[in-house]
Amino acid sequence: MSRNSERKKARRRKRQAARDERWLPAGVMDAVAEQTTTAAVLEAFDERITERGWVFDDEVSDEESALWFFPPSHAEVPDEELVTVTTIVLTAEEAADIAHVVFVGTADDYQFDFDELFASLDVIEAYRLGDPAPTF
Repeated sequence: MSRNSERKKARRRKRQAARDERWLPAGVMDAVAEQTTTAAVLEAFDERITERGWVFDDEVSDEESALWFFPPSHAEVPDEELVTVTTIVLTAEEAADIAHVVFVGTADDYQFDFDELFASLDVIEAYRLGDPAPTF
């Protein structure tokens, strides 16, 4: 075999090796892109909500859900089944779509898309234990 032929084969093996290093199985790239998008959405959501005084609860949050609470709404509630502070929860299944809001002293789950949630934050933040339930 000639030197030129050997060099050509060596270059080809090098290109193939580089291509194989970058190759991802079907579906992996889509999953990575989805996770990256979800992480960016959560980061932007966290930034917007914490600017308003909401606090991320890292003790309760896990891989399945992320929870923020609004400290000014805290109240002592007589029933352990009811929340002591107004909360916003995002679940892993719906992280980029739906926010769940539970008002202090209740167990009711209000669901909002992000635009509706941010449009309703003044009402949500104004609610205190004993107030009439807000309407949306």
